[in-house]
Amino acid sequence: MTITDERLQEVVNAYVEHGEYKTSQILNIKQSTIERFLREARVRGVIPTEEDSVPKRPNVLVLDIETSLMSFFAWCPGKQYLGPSQIITDWHTLSWSVKWLLEPDIYSDVITPEEALAHEDKRIIESIWQFLDKADIVIIHNARFDVRKLNARFMYYQIPPPSPYKVIDTLLVMRKEALFSSNKQDELAKKFNIRRKVEHEGYDLWVKCYYGDPQALLTMEEYNKGDVMGLEELYLTIRPYIKSHPNMNLFVEGDGNACPNCGNKKVTWMDRFYYTSVNKYSCFRCDECGAIGRARATAIGPDDRVKVTPIAR
Repeated sequence: MTITDERLQEVVNAYVEHGEYKTSQILNIKQSTIERFLREARVRGVIPTEEDSVPKRPNVLVLDIETSLMSFFAWCPGKQYLGPSQIITDWHTLSWSVKWLLEPDIYSDVITPEEALAHEDKRIIESIWQFLDKADIVIIHNARFDVRKLNARFMYYQIPPPSPYKVIDTLLVMRKEALFSSNKQDELAKKFNIRRKVEHEGYDLWVKCYYGDPQALLTMEEYNKGDVMGLEELYLTIRPYIKSHPNMNLFVEGDGNACPNCGNKKVTWMDRFYYTSVNKYSCFRCDECGAIGRARATAIGPDDRVKVTPIAR
């Protein structure tokens, strides 16, 4: 889609005045589309500096990896237990792809044909470690797979763990907060009309990568990059619903009354309260992402707080 200068300026003006959430409502465009407009605006210099219009954020990394097939000895096909002694070649990493949230550049690495035949992935494991070591938060779809696979390779090569980071697992978020027929990334992308996975030949692509096919490995890398771009859009779409989101107030300077999900300080206070068993707090909606937040200070005075303190039984 070609973005005209007039349309770009219209979106930027609305964003600077109203924030992302309200701009989405006013101009009737998706929040993920607004993010693409803002990235283009930075490239064209329409937004003078990122600091003037976009809140400072932690290092948020969007990540996806692809792993190889394994080969086994077996007596027959079908469902059966295959023990460690039957493994001919174990799995290894084929490729990885990452991008810093809201930044235009995508970084990736893929094993060479020679490394594929030798089942050797140390080079690309060392390169992905460099990104994880800089990240404060990592966004992954099915972190239980990717994080543990990467940790296994770090341990295998005796690489120390990267610096601590928080994980946002979009798969777990969807399982907890919604009930779609499928939580696969591509199925969710279809529902939300956002970027879908790169099409490929399926299982045969992994077979060709196993045998070091140069073109197949390049295709795998492109497929990996597509997953990361789509994952970023998925995250931005569901971000307001992530109740377990790492608190961005910990990374943003200020009084703490900023959006816990994106760190934006442009918020609209609501005529409602968030209640706990013994307290209540004023609520706001973020003008940037639409998430609900609450004030740090209680809305109940010291005298009233005594009245609602539960009696121990």
